[in-house]
Amino acid sequence: MTRSRYFFNSSVIRQNLRQHGWIGIIYTLGLLFSLPLQLFMSSYPGAEPQEIDTLFQVGGDLQMLFIISLPAAAGLFLFRYLQSRRASDLWHSLPLRREHLLTAHLASGLGLLLLPVWLTAAVTAMVTPMDGNMYIYQGTDIWNWCLAVSILTLFLFVFSIFVGICTGQTVIQGIIIYILLILPAALIEFVNHHLSMYLYGYPEWFGLSEDRLIWSPLLHLIVLGEEPFSTGELWTYSGLSLLFIVFSYILYRKRSVEKSGQAIAFTYFNPLFKAGVMLCAMLLAGTYFGAVKPHQAGWVLCSHLAGALLGYIAAEMVIRKTWQIMTRKVPLEFAVYGVLLGLLVYIPVSGLTGYEDRVPAAEHITGVYAGSNYRMYNDDSYNGFTSSEVAKDSSGNRVPFAGGQQYIEAVRSLHQTLITVRPDYNTAPSEEYNRGGRMFTLAYRLDNGRMVVREYRIPAKGFEPEMKAVMENEDFKRAEYDVQALDAEIESFRLSYRERVVRITDPEDVREFKDILIREKLNMSYEDQNEGQLPIAYIQPIQKPADEEGGSGRVNASVSRNYEWLPSYKKLGNWMEQKGFAEKIRSTAKDVQSAEIIKDDYKGRISPGETYNLELHMSLARQQKLSVVTRDKKVIAGILEHQREYLGKNGMYAAKLEYTDGDTQYVSIDMEGLEPALKSLLP
Repeated sequence: MTRSRYFFNSSVIRQNLRQHGWIGIIYTLGLLFSLPLQLFMSSYPGAEPQEIDTLFQVGGDLQMLFIISLPAAAGLFLFRYLQSRRASDLWHSLPLRREHLLTAHLASGLGLLLLPVWLTAAVTAMVTPMDGNMYIYQGTDIWNWCLAVSILTLFLFVFSIFVGICTGQTVIQGIIIYILLILPAALIEFVNHHLSMYLYGYPEWFGLSEDRLIWSPLLHLIVLGEEPFSTGELWTYSGLSLLFIVFSYILYRKRSVEKSGQAIAFTYFNPLFKAGVMLCAMLLAGTYFGAVKPHQAGWVLCSHLAGALLGYIAAEMVIRKTWQIMTRKVPLEFAVYGVLLGLLVYIPVSGLTGYEDRVPAAEHITGVYAGSNYRMYNDDSYNGFTSSEVAKDSSGNRVPFAGGQQYIEAVRSLHQTLITVRPDYNTAPSEEYNRGGRMFTLAYRLDNGRMVVREYRIPAKGFEPEMKAVMENEDFKRAEYDVQALDAEIESFRLSYRERVVRITDPEDVREFKDILIREKLNMSYEDQNEGQLPIAYIQPIQKPADEEGGSGRVNASVSRNYEWLPSYKKLGNWMEQKGFAEKIRSTAKDVQSAEIIKDDYKGRISPGETYNLELHMSLARQQKLSVVTRDKKVIAGILEHQREYLGKNGMYAAKLEYTDGDTQYVSIDMEGLEPALKSLLP
């Protein structure tokens, strides 16, 4: 009985409730305002109730504001006595052991913070059936909300306590709390930027950065409405909360009262603090100046050195609470930290790791991917696709790996050539990367379950044989153009271009159109994929609706990926003409009022930012009387037949097409095969 009374000292708890009860009141009012009250608020009179997946979607960012701030504030105010010498002496002079004090304050904070969460959940449950509720949700949604907020509140509160025990100033405690909540994700970003800048082939988005939200509860809370915490994450935060509680008891017992007012309460944390600040400053400075002045060794070295120096000075000033930090040992200490951290930063991007030259042996490769859509398949948050929209293979992989030996050898040959030549994007002419140049991801799935992923920017010139061997392979085209999505049950096709829309709904026509489209995609040559064809129309497959699981209702038909009808699809064009669809969707010379044509030689004579401003090019040509305007329908038909994407390359002809509906389009003209009537107009 005595032991229980000591651990949960009623006098300490009552004092905390009297002094800091406002925290619980604000938390209660804030949660009630941001959840139950928001259920009945709508900016659209007469709007119908909407079904939601999680209660975190209610109230926008209001919930996050209170969840992020109040638990940390409770830790700051309840343990404010640790940071003040007089208050610390007073509290520690009481006939209570330190674990008793910590338990009483911990219990007070949990009471002030968890009761508002549970009360809000109860009120939300009670108002669920009431008229005027603008949201439809289930009882499990209330339980999930209550559990998630309780765990996050507990974690943020005990983390605030742990940081408060390790620091000696309230301001420093508050700053460090939020820095540490963001630091893991920020450090991952710094490291990925560093590796991608100095490690050839390293994909910046790959690795830990793909799941950076799980490394920062603060960043995750900001997008909680779209990215709820998983069960594993909640278990992790529960475990971390218990861990911080245990560490708080251990460190509080060893904390000296004299450390009140100091920045760091434990001197053995000082080296870690200095090294952490210096490392972040080095990576930040190196990444920034490396991007401004890429591949210049002097800038790179000086930027990292300057970052390390600034980081060391800042850390020393915080620890000593003065700007007068210069002593005899400072230069030597800085040199030691600088050398060690310099090695830590340099070794991963040096040739010692063999990362840049590593190409997996063919006998260890079970599947390979090459193309520009790796993130679409691999990252749920990229481009708006979710895992349910991407088919998985027997191993659970969403990336369409191919195991054909010929394709594996073609990809390996391209990879080996790239690491041998190492084309430099920063020094090569931009035309080499514009017309036909690609950003390629090469991914290998090995027989030991590991993955090897590289990303390269490949110029159009110099790699034609290797690129052709890869890009003309059927496995490449299936993955790059998402041909496998056409294997689904398709109900209809919607073709659109400009203001025109055509729907193909007859089952026989749908089957024939799909088969021809698949063959056209798989038969594309290397030239077809790189000559900058402009689409005749955009194709949207509409998948057949499926029965809802566990019910008799039907799910609405869904739109799959978009495809293009390109001029090189001759069989598809013939079929469209036979069926009478082509004339309904294809733009013809009748749709174009006039065409203005110039020979584009203005790149290099205008600022780089205006390279793709074709109207400026046209204006300069008019001033020099080098532009030609025609309304001849035969000439315009030739332009439409040979139009290509504008890539800002000198020596090509460009045209400005004025459509009858008032729209304007700028295109390049492929000079091969032009009609004599068009050639005669060109200067």
